[in-house]
Amino acid sequence: MGLKDQRLDGQVAIITGAGRGVGRGIATVLAEAGATIVCSARSKNEIDETVSFIETAGGKAIALVADVMEKDDLVKLTADTMARFGRIDIVINNAGGNEFRPFLDISEEEFKFHFDWNTTSAFLLSQAATPFMAKAGSGSIVNVSSGAARIGIRGMLAYGVAKAGVEQLTRGLAQELAPKIRVNCVSLGAVLTPALQNMYDMDPAFREKLHALTPLKTHGTPEGVGLAVLYFCSNGCYATGAVLNIDGGLQDTNLPFRLPDL
Repeated sequence: MGLKDQRLDGQVAIITGAGRGVGRGIATVLAEAGATIVCSARSKNEIDETVSFIETAGGKAIALVADVMEKDDLVKLTADTMARFGRIDIVINNAGGNEFRPFLDISEEEFKFHFDWNTTSAFLLSQAATPFMAKAGSGSIVNVSSGAARIGIRGMLAYGVAKAGVEQLTRGLAQELAPKIRVNCVSLGAVLTPALQNMYDMDPAFREKLHALTPLKTHGTPEGVGLAVLYFCSNGCYATGAVLNIDGGLQDTNLPFRLPDL
């Protein structure tokens, strides 16, 4: 596999949660590799910023507002992309998130909300985009998960269950969509997003403690995640159903704080 095999010239990629953090990092890397990026999120201002950043660097991108919690929005996202470009080659299911809550304080509604936000959204967008990729005979879906899917972390139960679902969704879809469409997953640890930077800023000791608990003694970057995603999207990729841990070598949580015992 040469560098030319990692070029994405002429391909179109839909990326959810593309307005900041990991989503923006993936968008900029894939754009640099030649893909046209459809940046999607609920906030138009944020995805407009990502589009501007990509265009300033010489890439191609557009912003399409969509709420991943709304099936109709995701169906429209794929339809609008096809109407605009006539193809969908790559889908990056990046949108999702967590709200810290002790187990006994999690309501049924909050539990379902986390699953829908992280897992159902990936299922629905993949389902909406798959017919177009299958008809074209090729495509790549990359899901974004978390170390919380395999490490029990207090306060992140609903999120961890949802992300474990994302990883199993990846394995199941990889079997169902082969050989035309590859489906892979990146499972992330601490990545320097605006949210993590805010935590560093609020407590200077947090950074030192988090790094000390991480085997590689540092955090990841959104662009570094983007490079891993680029491999999964590239023509030279010989992987499907894979879950790649990008977490600095974690075997346990590296969060410096933990909820108290019951």
